[in-house]
Amino acid sequence: MLDMIGALPLSTGLPAITRVRHDEAVGMSVQVREYSGVVVEQLTDAAAIASLCSLAASEPSRYPLLSGVDPYDDTWFNSRQTARLATELQSITERSKDDRVRAAAQAILQLASLLEDAPRRPHHRQLLFNGD
Repeated sequence: MLDMIGALPLSTGLPAITRVRHDEAVGMSVQVREYSGVVVEQLTDAAAIASLCSLAASEPSRYPLLSGVDPYDDTWFNSRQTARLATELQSITERSKDDRVRAAAQAILQLASLLEDAPRRPHHRQLLFNGD
């Protein structure tokens, strides 16, 4: 089988490289994007993001926004939606017993903070859950 390269953890430096077969799922990532399409920051811990979304999908009344993330397609959140999503993520960090799920929620909260108004920060940023 042919191999392709996939990147993993938070992209604050050089990404870790791992080999995956072409028939394996690459997984999800979460990105902050400018209106122009420029990626500001991203989280690519696919397994942790998938576990987080799976937990949310199992409790849609508790996590209405996060449970709507499509693992196979893109799901976009604007700044207002992201503020509500942050409440759901905070709840998960407080309630989940899974360290990896809590870490993913905290990392996404950090990304979500990049959509908040700040001096010299461009407006119209979006949070993107990039499905497999």
